[in-house]
Amino acid sequence: MERIKSELIIAAKLLEFIIELKGDEQSGANKLFTQYLNGVLGEVNLAYNVIGRQDFLQTSEKVTAALEKVHQGRFEDAIRQVSEAISAVASSGQWSMQVLKDNNLL
Repeated sequence: MERIKSELIIAAKLLEFIIELKGDEQSGANKLFTQYLNGVLGEVNLAYNVIGRQDFLQTSEKVTAALEKVHQGRFEDAIRQVSEAISAVASSGQWSMQVLKDNNLL
């Protein structure tokens, strides 16, 4: 979960950088970013399939929406979707911490 959260934070920072680019630079950056975010989406979906937490499903939906916004050139909206995905993953992290405490593993 922390890894996914870190990857999403990186995605938000990359989007802020992409906004500043123009023309071919922005087009190329979009292609690379799309591949990166698709990789993150794969990890989110794997976590959902293994853990089954609704938070990961919400995260997947937000990341998918961010990809759509990037394709539309709506980078600020994409950043908002990524931010909401970060919040969803953070909620799942709180659940994990509670499970560890409940089982005296922390």
